[in-house]
Amino acid sequence: MRTTIVSAFLLLLPAAALAQVDSRPLSDAERSERLARASRLQDEAARLQQEADARLKAANDACYKKFLVSSCLEEAKKAHTQETRAATRMEQEGKEIERDVKRRDVAARDAQRAVDAPRREAEQKAQGEAYRAEEAQRAEERAAKVADKERKAAENRQQLAEEQAKRQKKLEAHKAKEAKAAEKRRAREAKAAERAARKAEKAAAGAAPATPAPVNP
Repeated sequence: MRTTIVSAFLLLLPAAALAQVDSRPLSDAERSERLARASRLQDEAARLQQEADARLKAANDACYKKFLVSSCLEEAKKAHTQETRAATRMEQEGKEIERDVKRRDVAARDAQRAVDAPRREAEQKAQGEAYRAEEAQRAEERAAKVADKERKAAENRQQLAEEQAKRQKKLEAHKAKEAKAAEKRRAREAKAAERAARKAEKAAAGAAPATPAPVNP
């Protein structure tokens, strides 16, 4: 029993160094070594506690066979309490090592974020400026497309208006030409009718019989 307790205290000797732990980042090797030590301490603490519980049970069984049962049980309980405390301290040391590794991990991440902050800020600023420049370029391109579309629409409207004006002018010229032709035709028809009428009058005058002279009685 004494040998077990002594070995437990020997394992606990480095725990005093934890009181002066700083936030220095751990290397991968250091981190692995400390986590492995924490695991060994907790495994050893569990083993010691199991052995202490087993010894307590065996001691209690033996005490009931002795004359001074109460005194024997009290001694067994004291021994078990000491061993339990040693195992608990060992377990706590393992957990404290784990917590220390986690604290160092957090501190290392915070320190790295602080180091990276200016670079991240510059990158974010550059990204923001690039985004705004791209948005301005896209807006300019959209405006150019809208202006080009409106220009083409205006040109199409102007072309349609000019074509409509040409068609209208051509139609009016055609109508004027037809009206002039109709007027000439009517004039020719009127002249022809007039000539025909005169001719008819002449013909009628030439064909009329002579009137006989009156006879005196």
